[in-house]
Amino acid sequence: MEAGVACRAEPCQLRRARRALFALACLLPLAALHSASAADNGASYVGPKKTVAVALFESPEMLYGSETGAALSQMLVEALMKDPRFVVLERVGLADVQVEQQLNQQAAAASNPNEGAKSALGASVIIRGTVTKFEPQAGGASISVGGLGFLGGSQGAGMSDQVAKVEIALRLVDAATGQILATGKAEGSASSKGFNANLYSRNGMQIGTTAFQQTPLGNAAEHAIDKAVEQIDSGMEKVPWSALVIDNSDGLIYLNAGANQRLQVGSTLYVYHKVKDLVDPATGLLIDTIVNKVGRIEIQTIRDKTAIAVFKDGEQPIRGDILKFE
Repeated sequence: MEAGVACRAEPCQLRRARRALFALACLLPLAALHSASAADNGASYVGPKKTVAVALFESPEMLYGSETGAALSQMLVEALMKDPRFVVLERVGLADVQVEQQLNQQAAAASNPNEGAKSALGASVIIRGTVTKFEPQAGGASISVGGLGFLGGSQGAGMSDQVAKVEIALRLVDAATGQILATGKAEGSASSKGFNANLYSRNGMQIGTTAFQQTPLGNAAEHAIDKAVEQIDSGMEKVPWSALVIDNSDGLIYLNAGANQRLQVGSTLYVYHKVKDLVDPATGLLIDTIVNKVGRIEIQTIRDKTAIAVFKDGEQPIRGDILKFE
C-alpha cells in the first residue's frame, strides 16, 4: 500500500514541476515587455541630449554583496541608454578618473586659483547610488521542489507567495564641481503568487539574468530602476544643456557635441567665457564657476560626436568656452 502511494506521488511531483516550468515560459515575453518600458520614457522628447555617467553603486551589507551594486548600476546604464534624453558615458574606470580630477583641481587651485581644472569625464552629471534595501522576501512564503533528475539537480520549481523590495538612494552630482544637484529615492516592490519556476545554481543566482528577472526580487529591481530613470529625468530638468569649444581656427569653431546629442544644423548657441573659478580654500576643490555671455555662434556641420559652427557676433570663442542654448 505504501509503495503504491509513493508511485502515485512521484508523477504528481513531476507534473507540478512541469506546470511550473510552463508558467515560466509564459512569463518570458513579459520580461521583454517590462524592459521595453524604460525605452518608452521620454519617447516624445526631441531636444538635445544631456550627457551623464553612472558611478558604481554602493551596496553595503546587501544580499550578494558588491555584485548587487554592480548589477543594479549596470541595469540603470542600460535603461538610460534606451532613453532618448541622455548620452551615457562608459562607467569603466570612472572612480579612477574622479580621483585624478580631484588631484588636478587641487594642483590648479594651488598654482592659480582662477584657473580651475576642466572636467575629465565629459559628462555634465555623475549619477551616484546606494542600495539601501534588497530584500528577496520582505513578506510571504514559498515551497520549492528541487533535485529532480530532468532538471540536473541544480534547478528547482515550486509554488510561491513572495513580496520583494528594492530601494536605491540616488544623487546627481555636478561632474565639474562635485556639488550635489539633486537627491532622490527609487523604490520597487513585486509579489509572485501561484506556480513559478525558481532557477538557481549552487553558487547563487546571477543578478540581471533572465532567470533573476522572473523572481519577485528581479521584478522589484526592474521597478526600482524604472523609478530611478524617472527621478533622474526630473533632476536633470534643472541642469542646462551645455557643450565646450574644442578649437577655433580658420574661421571654424569645433564643438565637443554632435549628432550623438541631437544637435541640428542652423541652431544658435551662446558663448560663455569663464571669468573665475571659485575654489573652496578648505578642500581645494572647485565649487562654482562665474561666467559671462560674450557671443553667439551658428552650427553649420554635424558629425557623430562633434559639430562645426561659424562665428556670428560678440567675442571670438576660445578653447574651453561653454556653449548653451537660450
